[in-house]
Amino acid sequence: MRAIKLLKRFAAVILAVAGLMMFSGCGADGANGGNIVEAQIDGSGTLTAINRASKPIQKPGGGKFTLAYVDIDPYNETFRMLYYVIESLKDDGWISYGELPFDPETDSDSLALMDWLADNAESDYMAFDKTAHYYTTVSSEEEIRESLQKHIENHEIDAILSMGTSPSLMLERFGFDIPLLMYAVSDPIGSGLIESADDSGNKNYWAHVDSSAYSRQMQYYYDTFGFSKIGSVYGDEIVCAIPDYTSVAEENGFTIVGYKLEREAFADEDEYYNRLESIYRRMVREDGVDAYILNTDVIPSVEKAAELMKIFYDANIPVVAQVGSAYVKGGAAMMIVDPRDAVGTGPFVSNIIGSVFNGSVPEDLEQEYVSSPFLTLNLDVADEIGYKPSFEMLIACEKIICSE
Repeated sequence: MRAIKLLKRFAAVILAVAGLMMFSGCGADGANGGNIVEAQIDGSGTLTAINRASKPIQKPGGGKFTLAYVDIDPYNETFRMLYYVIESLKDDGWISYGELPFDPETDSDSLALMDWLADNAESDYMAFDKTAHYYTTVSSEEEIRESLQKHIENHEIDAILSMGTSPSLMLERFGFDIPLLMYAVSDPIGSGLIESADDSGNKNYWAHVDSSAYSRQMQYYYDTFGFSKIGSVYGDEIVCAIPDYTSVAEENGFTIVGYKLEREAFADEDEYYNRLESIYRRMVREDGVDAYILNTDVIPSVEKAAELMKIFYDANIPVVAQVGSAYVKGGAAMMIVDPRDAVGTGPFVSNIIGSVFNGSVPEDLEQEYVSSPFLTLNLDVADEIGYKPSFEMLIACEKIICSE
């Protein structure tokens, strides 16, 4: 299947380049509409390279491309990921602005960022529409569906950037005939959103894939702490990478003490957090865990997470995080090996957006991008529980949080 896919892409590239050379002789004029590929030709007229086109262009016939955005709720991790996509779109020349009035390390409201761009970003190529930015916790599924349908019918949006697993699954149910670019999805293959890392299985679908990210993460945590039982409270097994973590546990001989608890099932937030607190105390007193992993979406608030993680810290039990370096900065987790290097992956995603606007079919674009390890350590928390990091660990850290 992969060989056939590669042959198809190669044939498409050859045909596109042939067209470029026949009609332009030396490359494409990007003023109106784009080419799927760009030919680089030297002064003697020799073809030197073939690149997937992603440079800023106007829509065919003139006009700007508009990117819709769908997220769950304000969350620092997805905000950081969006922030560096936007910064890269600026670097690529799609949009311009002076400076974003947001801090990727502390802010969390992605819709505020997108709405700011709608008011302040300047561009001849790309636009943002406040009425095409959504939180699934604010607008109902039907409201989002009807709004997007209207935008699509009126040719007001050209692609949708979806942040997270549940928004992507919702948009898949809608079945719109428009490019759907899925980012911050824990396991797009396991979630059934795409068929494989090599082929999304739908002409309109693209998803960022890093198949071994969470396996590498858990292996590092085990190699560092050597725990025998690590606690985990999770909602969705796929989103919280439970299959990947379980595989690493089986290979290394440790146990995951897991409790499934769906936040959405509780009408009262206090009831949810009371139940969570009782599970944490049981893990310490009865289950005998010697480490805990703070899974995604379990405690959205860093402040609330820091409050509840004291249960583990009072027992000198280290807490690591699945996603969200903000938890480490806020003292909720001692360490994170971030599987999502937002700074490094941002240019990859912005390039995909540019390629789609240049006419590439999302299904034909590469999806796999393996992030470099990004280690953040909170020395104050380490000192609180009596953990002394090695010199090698300190050297490997991208960021060290310390009050002194």
